[in-house]
Amino acid sequence: MSNEEIKEAAFQLGASKGPGPDGFSRIFYHNYWEIIREDLCEMVKAFFHGQFSVHCLNMTEIALIPKVPNPEAVTQFRPIALCTFTYKIISKILANRLKPMLAEIISPQ
Repeated sequence: MSNEEIKEAAFQLGASKGPGPDGFSRIFYHNYWEIIREDLCEMVKAFFHGQFSVHCLNMTEIALIPKVPNPEAVTQFRPIALCTFTYKIISKILANRLKPMLAEIISPQ
């Protein structure tokens, strides 16, 4: 896995999405890529080599966003998951690697 593949995955994720549980939004990672690149790439590579537990990265907070003004029932909220950016990068890398094989492993029916 190259640093370029990790960067490509990171920048494929939209910069204007909500922040993760750590409070940092994707735009932070995009703007400060040159500063954090080495540490972030090291962490992602460690994960793929089995040296880093997904448990540490899979911290997700659920936020409820109202669908209507003054909601009164739980059905009037939309849940969103705030995952860590590193977790999303790993997911994006996996998705990018699987994409070329999807037609072969998924039946059209």
